[in-house]
Amino acid sequence: MRRHTTSDVPLHYLDLDPGTGTGQGDPVFLLHGLGSCAEDWRPQIDALGSSHRLIVPDLRGHGASPAPNGDWQIGDFANDLFNLMDQLDVPRAHVVGFSLGGMVGLEMANRAPGRVASLCLINSQPFQGSKPASLLFAYWLRRTVIATFGLKAMGKIIGKKLFPDPAQQVLVERFATQMAGMDKRAYLAALDAIFHWDIDIHFQALAMPVFIVAADQDYTPVASKRAFAAQFQQCEIEIIANSRHATPLDQAQRVNTLLQSFLTINSK
Repeated sequence: MRRHTTSDVPLHYLDLDPGTGTGQGDPVFLLHGLGSCAEDWRPQIDALGSSHRLIVPDLRGHGASPAPNGDWQIGDFANDLFNLMDQLDVPRAHVVGFSLGGMVGLEMANRAPGRVASLCLINSQPFQGSKPASLLFAYWLRRTVIATFGLKAMGKIIGKKLFPDPAQQVLVERFATQMAGMDKRAYLAALDAIFHWDIDIHFQALAMPVFIVAADQDYTPVASKRAFAAQFQQCEIEIIANSRHATPLDQAQRVNTLLQSFLTINSK
């Protein structure tokens, strides 16, 4: 395992290569969600690390990666990843993105489809058309709570929605603590980037295999995920039962099995 930083925005990342000659095809990037970090992919790292080279960054402003000044756009996150690929001499990679990470992955595929070998989106999709009232409410609620009570309070509110089972309390506390450690300006810059994301998807150019993983109790309904999936040239969709937004954690074993199969098939 190697830990490195990149130039420009010096991203912190994990570079995990099996080192046994068993790494299959192009490397796999795992991109986390808002308020998260690379270590939240630990269940997937443990499951996939023996068969694939995994590159797992802390996105800008998250984990150990710094938060550049100014406003951010999802395209800035994508450019950070392209810079990392260039530094590592990785011309093409599989991209697995959860939530914010899925938005970044889709932006990467849309901008440079030849650099994305396959794309897996977990509980992530753009809003095509006008933003629904529920999104407007959630955006301003988060901003208000953070301004009034701080990031840890917001983390506990979100954590309880993500992990409502009493047995998941440790995940709630971990998520709240992780959010409390973020710079408030960085969190809000990332939140604004999500809210203002506007992407004109070139579906006809996205010929890579696409896999959409959708929780049955995610923020957005399964029907909208199915409609989104239908627009790609080749796309599979899997609905995960008894899961909320944080599917890589609350249904880790199921996600690991699906990713292993998808990556193995598309790494040949």
